[in-house]
Amino acid sequence: MKTITAYSVDSFKRITEYHPLWKHRFLERCRTGELTLSEVRVLAVQMYKFSQAFNRILASIMSCCSDEKAQLVLLENLWDEMGQGNLAHTHPELFRHFTRTLGIDDGTLLLTPPEPETQALIDTYLALPHQYGYLAALGAVCFASEGIVNSLYTQIRQGIVDTSPFSTESLIFFEVHIDLDDDHAAHLEALIEPRLKTVEESIYLHRAIKKAMDARLQFFNGIERASQAVAQICVA
Repeated sequence: MKTITAYSVDSFKRITEYHPLWKHRFLERCRTGELTLSEVRVLAVQMYKFSQAFNRILASIMSCCSDEKAQLVLLENLWDEMGQGNLAHTHPELFRHFTRTLGIDDGTLLLTPPEPETQALIDTYLALPHQYGYLAALGAVCFASEGIVNSLYTQIRQGIVDTSPFSTESLIFFEVHIDLDDDHAAHLEALIEPRLKTVEESIYLHRAIKKAMDARLQFFNGIERASQAVAQICVA
């Protein structure tokens, strides 16, 4: 059957490449080494909340997916997120190496609530398969998450290391994702493209990617607001 779509794979990538996210002041300050250690602590807690929820996001997509090959790719991704069965290597645990280095104990991390924008980012991803179908949700994970991690986390990592010396072990979460997520994105893209058959499906995928990117931008608005609140408390 001939594929008829409103958008191409290249157009999906352009949504992420030219999104206002990359001009966000917080990321610009990461690139120029202007973050404070206090801001890094706020960022770390909120990033952890999303990282911890990512397994549920993948499971939410799987719950709406009847395609066995797609299920297998999701399972492979989830298996990596879960440290390939080793609890010491799960991605949330790798992130906790970082938060512990920052002096944030696991109990504090657990009890600190997500900022509204962080919760909205999580809720956006969880809702996508129910709003637009599993294929569009996979597209959001592919293009607006796995596909941007190399660039996004490289910039964030730069901002972090400019605030204080950190060991390689404490930054292992970032290293793993910078190295691994391009492969995840490539596998998802190879899965999505041949299954994208109709104009409606491509429109839904376009909307899902944009919604995910917009939510990510708002996430950084939340980081800035929370950081300002912490700074005001410290001054007082």
